[in-house]
Amino acid sequence: MATLADVAKEAGVSVMSASNVMRGKPSVSPGIRERVLAAAARLDYRVNAAAQSLRSGRSGVIALCVPRLDMPFNAAFAAAATSTAEERGLRVMVQQTLSDPRREIEILRGATASLVDGTIVSAVGATAQEVEQAAGSHAVVLYDERIRDTPLDLISSPNESGGRAAVEHLIAKGCRHVVVLGTHGPRRDLPGPDGPDLRWTGALQAAQGSPQVRLTPVPCLWDCEPAYAAMLSTLAVGTPVDGVFALTDSMALGALRALSDLGLRCPEDVRVIGFDGIREGAMSTPSLSTIDIDITQLARTSVEMLLTRIDSPVTELPGRRFTSAYTLIERESSR
Repeated sequence: MATLADVAKEAGVSVMSASNVMRGKPSVSPGIRERVLAAAARLDYRVNAAAQSLRSGRSGVIALCVPRLDMPFNAAFAAAATSTAEERGLRVMVQQTLSDPRREIEILRGATASLVDGTIVSAVGATAQEVEQAAGSHAVVLYDERIRDTPLDLISSPNESGGRAAVEHLIAKGCRHVVVLGTHGPRRDLPGPDGPDLRWTGALQAAQGSPQVRLTPVPCLWDCEPAYAAMLSTLAVGTPVDGVFALTDSMALGALRALSDLGLRCPEDVRVIGFDGIREGAMSTPSLSTIDIDITQLARTSVEMLLTRIDSPVTELPGRRFTSAYTLIERESSR
């Protein structure tokens, strides 16, 4: 059975460097990390998790808390975070909260927190204060679209700038009656009382200075079925529509189906663009234009930030912020 010393020799690095890689230390250079992981794979080296835990006082496990695993964005985020953690020699405990603030808080202060070294949490129900109190000294990285004023590490999507770009794209294509699908929903899994709906804010900014452009906000939950129903209802009452900006790709896919069922052509009659960049959008008919926020980059960054936070309590390292970049991908639905 290969030892850590064997891996270090194979990679041409010190045992300490090899140990840092296998323990997921973020301070190791990418080149050394790649060499050590490749050597470990060639030698079929396996970390002795029990021994490592006894030596370090850590479990080698991190938690990921998302609202729902059956939604494409959350599934893609979880897959990328898990892959990144495994590259660092860590395991991930994934849990879903169904947007229930009680479950979010329980994960941060209950049995789960005692079993893991840190938690990445998408808290769409609990407030910032509730999350901070529940976290205590536990290492936490927060993925959130509403909370801004917090000492916790925070990652977020480019909501305002991405929303602005989406509607600017529709306007440039000649759209004048744009439905913004998913705004101001009735549940707290939509941006609500704790912060502005920034994607809607960006959409409003895009329409400023264009009096001929009308934006129609259409509330619905952030999933394909509610979006499908909301789109049918909107068209049934005669709302003029030649463009749709759906605040997530999942909603955009629901809108595409509604348009098709009503005999409307996309993009000839109505142009559609979503937000997120889920891979399912490239496979739809028509293929979906989107604001691609690079879900993999978001997930990888959240893991790296958490590993740094595990080593550095909040009192030693101030809360950090990361907002992903975006790329507007034009496909058939708006071309």
